[in-house]
Amino acid sequence: MTAINTLNNLIKLTDEPDENLYSEIAKNIMYFGATAIPLLKKNLGRNIGYIQKERIESLIYNIENHIIINKIQQWKNNGASNILEPCLLLGKHRFPHTDWSMLTFQLMLMVEQIDQELNRTITPLEQIKVINHIIYNINNINGNISTLKNPDFYYINTLFETRIGNPLSIGILYISVAQRLNIPIYGINLPQHFVLAYIKDNIKMPKAEDVLFYINPFNKGIILTKNEILHYLKGLGIKPENKHFSPMNNIQIINKLLRTLIETCSRAGDYKQAQELTLLL
Repeated sequence: MTAINTLNNLIKLTDEPDENLYSEIAKNIMYFGATAIPLLKKNLGRNIGYIQKERIESLIYNIENHIIINKIQQWKNNGASNILEPCLLLGKHRFPHTDWSMLTFQLMLMVEQIDQELNRTITPLEQIKVINHIIYNINNINGNISTLKNPDFYYINTLFETRIGNPLSIGILYISVAQRLNIPIYGINLPQHFVLAYIKDNIKMPKAEDVLFYINPFNKGIILTKNEILHYLKGLGIKPENKHFSPMNNIQIINKLLRTLIETCSRAGDYKQAQELTLLL
């Protein structure tokens, strides 16, 4: 018997009434990984009972979740150079019917618009002025406080569809654009916030002392000084530490995104989604 025949026979048994037996059947189907997904989806189109349909949908979801876990781990192991890659993986799992090719096209168009306006001899502040004009004025991306409590607004596709976002979603977009243009912009992990930093001399592993200035992606990319960040921390009653001014790498930013998503999902009562996201850390 071929592997495909074995898989087909296992899928036929997904209507097994005994939960213990079904648990073993499900484990064996999960073993096939991505190979099982097309056959599982094919069976969804057949005349099957509600319980069997629910089980097959759950199997597809769980297999896809394992695939994402593995792909994000591969991304980390391979240098984590493209910050958008894990964002797309997360979004595709959460919103499988989104037109992701159109989203990628919109992003690349934004990069091209900025590139056409940039003159490599202009100063860092002038570069930021160009980026801000394209992102916030031409493409109408805006920060909105209402997005902070809704998990969906932490996904990049929601940002492009609605044109509103939070510090993390807009900040990651900003960094993604900058990375494609070789402009040294990094994330800064502030409590209850996320800002950006422009680094001098394009240093590979920058430190706090390498920051030229800070940028607030949530407020149309306005420039922030270190004193303004100190004032922000003071307002929260938090003692300033070096980590509040130090650039983050891509892995640290994605981990912050995941932790924020987990917290936001939990507050919204979506504990299943929060638990699944925990597996990605």
